[in-house]
Amino acid sequence: MRQIRLFILCMLLAFKGVAQGVQIQGKVTTANGLGIPGATILEQGTTNGATTNSDGEYKITTTKTNPTLVFSYVGLISQTINSQGRKTIDVTLEEDLKALQEVVVVGYGSQRKQDITSAVSVINMKDIGEQPANNMNQLLQGRAAGVVVKQKSGTPGGIFEVRVRGIGSLGAGSDPLYVIDGFAVGTSVGQNLNPNDIESITVLKDAASTAIYGARGSNGVVLITTKSAKEGKVNVNLSIDYGIQNVPDSRRVKMLNGVEFAQFKKEIFEDGIRYFQNREPRLEEVPIGFRYPEQTKYSTDWFGAIMNNNAPYMDVNLTISSGKGPLKSMLSVGYFKEEGSIIKTNYDRVSIRSNIGGEVTKFLTVGMNVNGSYTKQNLANTDGRSALVGGALLMDPREPIYNDDGTMRPYIGGVDGAFGFPNPVFVLNNVIRRRNIGDVLANGFAEIAILKNLKFRTSVNAKINFNTFKEYVPSTIGLSVASGTAGAPPRIATARDINEQLRNYSFDQLLTYTPKIGANQSMDFLLGVTSQKETVYGVDGSGNTFPDDLVPYLGAASIRSSNSYEYGWGLLAYFARANYSYKDKYLFSASFRREGSSRFGAQNKYGDFPAASVGWRLTEESFMPKASWLTDVKLRASWGVTGNNNIGNYPSLAFVGANNYILGNAFAAGKVISSFANSNLKWEKSNQLDIGLDVATFNNKLTFTFEYYSKITNDMLLPISIPAVSGFTSSLDNIGKVQNRGVEVSADFRTTIGKVNFRTNANLTVNRSKILAIKGANDMLYYGSFYGGYNVQKVGRPIGMIYGYQKLGIFNTQAEIDAWPKQDGVIPGGMKFADTNGDGVVSYDTQDMVEIGNPNPAFTWAWTVAADYRRFDLNVLFVGAHDFDIYRNIEASTMNMDGVFNVLDKAKDRWRSPSNPGSNPNAKNSQGGTNYFKWSRESSERYVYDGSYVWLKAVTLGYNLPKFKSVLSDARIFVTANNLFLFTKYPGNNPDAGVRGGTELNNDDESYPVPRTLAVGAKFNF
Repeated sequence: MRQIRLFILCMLLAFKGVAQGVQIQGKVTTANGLGIPGATILEQGTTNGATTNSDGEYKITTTKTNPTLVFSYVGLISQTINSQGRKTIDVTLEEDLKALQEVVVVGYGSQRKQDITSAVSVINMKDIGEQPANNMNQLLQGRAAGVVVKQKSGTPGGIFEVRVRGIGSLGAGSDPLYVIDGFAVGTSVGQNLNPNDIESITVLKDAASTAIYGARGSNGVVLITTKSAKEGKVNVNLSIDYGIQNVPDSRRVKMLNGVEFAQFKKEIFEDGIRYFQNREPRLEEVPIGFRYPEQTKYSTDWFGAIMNNNAPYMDVNLTISSGKGPLKSMLSVGYFKEEGSIIKTNYDRVSIRSNIGGEVTKFLTVGMNVNGSYTKQNLANTDGRSALVGGALLMDPREPIYNDDGTMRPYIGGVDGAFGFPNPVFVLNNVIRRRNIGDVLANGFAEIAILKNLKFRTSVNAKINFNTFKEYVPSTIGLSVASGTAGAPPRIATARDINEQLRNYSFDQLLTYTPKIGANQSMDFLLGVTSQKETVYGVDGSGNTFPDDLVPYLGAASIRSSNSYEYGWGLLAYFARANYSYKDKYLFSASFRREGSSRFGAQNKYGDFPAASVGWRLTEESFMPKASWLTDVKLRASWGVTGNNNIGNYPSLAFVGANNYILGNAFAAGKVISSFANSNLKWEKSNQLDIGLDVATFNNKLTFTFEYYSKITNDMLLPISIPAVSGFTSSLDNIGKVQNRGVEVSADFRTTIGKVNFRTNANLTVNRSKILAIKGANDMLYYGSFYGGYNVQKVGRPIGMIYGYQKLGIFNTQAEIDAWPKQDGVIPGGMKFADTNGDGVVSYDTQDMVEIGNPNPAFTWAWTVAADYRRFDLNVLFVGAHDFDIYRNIEASTMNMDGVFNVLDKAKDRWRSPSNPGSNPNAKNSQGGTNYFKWSRESSERYVYDGSYVWLKAVTLGYNLPKFKSVLSDARIFVTANNLFLFTKYPGNNPDAGVRGGTELNNDDESYPVPRTLAVGAKFNF
């Protein structure tokens, strides 16, 4: 009987379990009846779920008899449905009109994203996460196809180099135009804009989008919109980041230590006797300083000595916003403090920003933004071999930092033939090099609704910048041999003070008209006029011969000089734009700008900049197949003309300089023309064609963008030779032509897998530059030096090609030298260079120099991977550049075999003899005389390296804390990292480094190293 009762109980429990769950099936479709593959069906309140198949069909076995199901898909509006006993539920998911109506900021206005017919990239700030950034350009890195951002130096507060679709000019600048809240601030945002205040970033890349900015649009335009209050209650947001920065061992150049350097000195001394005297050296002949290397007392890592390991940084931001009522306001305060990865360098920024705006009346809307900041920056002379970082590599490691009594040694070296240098630790502790910047950026507007669809907007913008720089080099600082002079202290102390003030004002008047012309059509028109003026005032004073180092001010100098200056520019422009859409299928946009600038000649003050673009949404056509996976296809094409006025302020005018003389045994002040005028100077113009394709699949879950562009820049401003009888040898003229062609591909994928929301995007950029003309078919422009590497601009070739001797190997014997074309002065162990012109002589000039490297990457890319699960989220950014060359100029010294500098670790594997050839040349060619340096430091292939790299740039792991409704509406904590891992074969510490600018590309002469950053932080929303 007991067994029967147990059996009945088990049956009841089993029946109860079955009764609790039911199977529901159905189909999920779009509004036009197409099945949606991959849609998610989740039983509300549980982890139980299912997805639709390729036809949009699904089956789900629930855990409850009357479940509520949630149907969702990326880009569509989710639906929550109670089954109410039904076994079949079909669902139609509507398009998320909010997503479709997303508005993108463009030049002098905004536009629906789906209506854009030009090349525009929008940086989603939410996707970036909590990436540490002291500069807004850091937020651009890897985020948009066609936009290459390089951190060439790790200087605290330093700015980044940004190139949009390559370098388009040989004579003018290549930086994009930055526009903050509608105010065109110039080719740099400076150091003072707080990245935490940025709401969105839009990059305009083709001429159709940038021609509205006329003579400043050739290099792209970066539009920055700062945060403003949102509709709703009062919000208080607090964010705190704290982290450390250091240069990892993997990115520190490996030099010889004290014992190794002494051994190196001993070996080159002995090898010199063996070669030049043809005998074995005696031990007592070796100088005592390195006769017994193993007894070397000190082994100083000078590079490590100037490093500030685990340098702290802190970023605190507080924002208060009020979205209630007709007028909304926001106030934000930020403090950023960064100690550099080199000791005694740092950067502090205090920023405050406020805005207020909204509808005053039904017809009047007003707004005002005011941003103020103040920065303090302690700098150091770090870039180049004659500066601190390069000097730290070259210094004698056998010398200590401190004297026996604990005092710091001001000067190091000059012993045993090793060159002397100022102690870099002493320099960093005693030289004053300080910059303070106060910056105010303000703009205000008033918009009047004249009619229902007619609006007039007037705005005024202003930027005032105060920049002070102070430098004092005390008498205790010696001179470096790498600077061209050498000597231990004392020296004459020097000081310099610069005070500069910049004022920039602009006024914009805009009239927009959006007529209603039917249900299937839409139009809008823009008319505008803008004027802008910038003036810079400055005083530059210097002094020397101080009685002591106690008063580091110009007033204490015995010899003083000063200079004051003022310069500026102005522009006036008129522009118009029209957009038209028919059934959201056929799209058209056109713009025109006529602009005048003070920077150009009297005969060519004004230029015209037209542009047009069209779009065709193919998926709206009847002939397109109605595939369930294909959501949208838009074909775009654009053409336009833009200009580049980044050429300085008075290139068309003749300059007059002082030229004093003696007249009748008395001093007479005089003046002389110092440059040649050219009143015909005109705009450097770029014509650009762009063809784009936007594809959205699976209801915007997976999207692609393809771009092809071709840009030709004409009338570049370059120097030309003129007859000396004129009194000058050169003058500026509009000559030359450069072409940039490229392909950009980007993809974005977002989906939900169970409780994991996954998203990833990637972009790939291919840019090819080609010089079409300079002055003639065979012209070349050399930049650089015989011993420092050349970048050459040559017709038919890419911009900035690296030139030098072609290295074919190492001479192993005198017989090899005798059989080679004459290379005067070379000895065994020296480099074998090619006789490229075939005249039987490797001449000691540029005649036999050829292309030895291409500094332009074959392609660059970036890949972001992000996911969130429950309260956790992860964001990872990789960037890469491939198949490009770097000229490692510093190795002309760090691989110098004369024993005057410390050398790289690889110098141990150098040529010693025919029987011990090693893998590196031994370029010491004599024991003094006229050929001391010959064939040892010349620009050559020896210093060219492949710079290809993959860099794990940013990683963030976050956790969202549970909500405390009575206190916090939102809170999260996170850990984050920048410049985490670098994968490259390049031996330098930064493959993006380059100490030269413009078209002198990828010349690495050692600079401030880029640190790795590790941080923790928290965000609180009250």
